[in-house]
Amino acid sequence: MTTVSVIVPAYNEGPALGAHLVALSEQFAHYTCYEVQYVIVDDGSTDQTHSVAQAFARFRKNVAVIRHERNRGLGEALRSGIARASGEYTVVVDADLSYTPAVAMELLETLERDNADIVLASAYMRGGSVRNVPLLRRVLSREANRLLSLATKGRYATLTCMVRAYRTSLLKDLQFRSNGMDANAEILLMAVRKKANIVELPARLEWTEERCAARRAPNVRKIAGQTCSTVALALRHRPALLLAMPGLIPGSWPLVVGILLLMHANAKELAIGSAAILALQYTSLAIFAGQLGQFFANVFTHSKAARSKACHL
Repeated sequence: MTTVSVIVPAYNEGPALGAHLVALSEQFAHYTCYEVQYVIVDDGSTDQTHSVAQAFARFRKNVAVIRHERNRGLGEALRSGIARASGEYTVVVDADLSYTPAVAMELLETLERDNADIVLASAYMRGGSVRNVPLLRRVLSREANRLLSLATKGRYATLTCMVRAYRTSLLKDLQFRSNGMDANAEILLMAVRKKANIVELPARLEWTEERCAARRAPNVRKIAGQTCSTVALALRHRPALLLAMPGLIPGSWPLVVGILLLMHANAKELAIGSAAILALQYTSLAIFAGQLGQFFANVFTHSKAARSKACHL
């Protein structure tokens, strides 16, 4: 019998966590070919999350509850869960079931069928969808995934989603460092570098009305920090993107000329400075155009392959 570890990171999920865990366990109960271990990681919650998780585990031998005394971030919660996972496969799900339990099963079945190392739930690939997610959150997520997709040359459309199925041996070998939400992207980019067999499945991301009602006002500082982390992660994975950055900064030439004039540069120095900045910008734009060309070519190729595969199923 195939053993599966299901990791559920949770932070201030409240009483609703109980119903979500039951729904998840009922979905897996339909598949008797799997022996399931649940690992619930309470990442320093200040509400009833821990007691609800303990209640779920009380009469079930296959449930482990891990508690962090303080909130350490998603990356730490994932590391704690991964360290405890003992199944041949590992499925990571979100505690609020923004992706339904049926999606988790589809990921697991695809992992086995395609002999994959990782299977991703993807809201942003062709066939995926996003519903009931606040506009700002949707825009930030969409743009972050576009940048990260560019870093993978368009091979994957959704890199930030946590809901995935893994071959546990590979997952334990990925020593990621991020503690925040960018941990999901770092895990995937590390797997790409290891040339893992990664499959992406279209899925629907949908927030419940309760989650929408409970959301807090946007934290500008947190958004800025997360944006910087995402950009840094993309550049670290694909340094060539850094070479394209100067070409994306408008007004560089007038700025450089202005600085040289303030420094009382002579005509020769102005000419050299102008030529250098223009050469840099045009070279950078050429690199960026090449990156985009490769990105769209890969997107088209993968989209065509996905449609061909769907037709044969």
